[in-house]
Amino acid sequence: MSLFKKQSSEIKKFEERFDKEIKEMIVVTEGEMSAGRSGQDEYWTASITILAYIDVRSGELFEGKRGIEWLVNDKECRSSKKIYNLKGQKIYQLIVRESLPYENEYTHDTFEKGHWLMLVDVKKRNCHNAQLEDVLKEYQKEVSIHPQGCQKLILDKSLGIFSGEGNWNHEECYIHLDTDGEGIETADETLKTFQELMANGEVWDQKAREYAADELTELANEWAEENDLEITHEDFAKRMVISEVCVSLEGDFELFYNDDDMFYGHVIIVSGNIHEGFKDAYIAG
Repeated sequence: MSLFKKQSSEIKKFEERFDKEIKEMIVVTEGEMSAGRSGQDEYWTASITILAYIDVRSGELFEGKRGIEWLVNDKECRSSKKIYNLKGQKIYQLIVRESLPYENEYTHDTFEKGHWLMLVDVKKRNCHNAQLEDVLKEYQKEVSIHPQGCQKLILDKSLGIFSGEGNWNHEECYIHLDTDGEGIETADETLKTFQELMANGEVWDQKAREYAADELTELANEWAEENDLEITHEDFAKRMVISEVCVSLEGDFELFYNDDDMFYGHVIIVSGNIHEGFKDAYIAG
C-alpha cells in the first residue's frame, strides 16, 4: 500500500468512529494536550480532556469528563501547538463531532454516543461563560488527605492520584495513592493497603529487596561486565534505595527504588499485591 493510501485509510478509519453531524460546543479543558499512536500508524492521535461543555444550540450544560481527539502528523506532533494549540483550564468554543456508540474490543466495556469528541475546528478562544467558570473554580479547589507517616497528599485531579512526601520504613520518599474511582475524591481503599505497607514496612521492604535481587541480580552483572566487579545477591538487595510507594486499587502496589547505578541510573520497580505477594521486578527510565 502506498503511503498516500495508508494515510487516507487511517483518516477514514478514524472519522468513521464519529457521527457525521457537526455540533458547536463551549468547553472547559482540564489538563494539557497529549498524543499517542500505535507502532504501524502514520498519524498520531492528539487529545485533551474537558471537564464540561455547553451545547450552543440548546444552551444545556453537560458536566463530566470527555476526551477530544484529532489526528496530527509527525511534524505537527513535535510542535507544542499540535495544530489547535489548546491549553489546560481554558474555555473554548469548538466545532466537534460526537463518537458513535461502541464496545472496547479488549475490555468489552460499552460506551454511549458522545463519550469522545472529534475536534473539527476552534471557533473562538478565551471565552467567558459563568457556568463553565464555576465548574473550573470547583475543579481548582485543593483536595488533600494526611495519612499517618505522610505530609499532606494533594489530589492531582487529572490523574486521580493523591501525591506528596512521606516516610516509609524510616526512609523519606514520595507517596502516591489512587482515588477510589474516576471522578471520586477519596482514597479509602488504597489507604487500607498503604496502612498495611506502613505497619509492616520493614517486612515488605526486605521481601521486595530479596524478590528484586532474585529477579535482577544476573541482569545487573551483565550490565557490570565491563567493570569486572561481581554484584552478589546480598549486594544488590542492600544497594536499592526506596524513592516512591505507589498504591492502586484492589490491593496492588509498586515500590520504586533508586538503583545505585547498578543499571546506570534506571529505576527498579517491584510490583505486588497486599494479599498475593510480589508479582514482578523490572527496570525502567
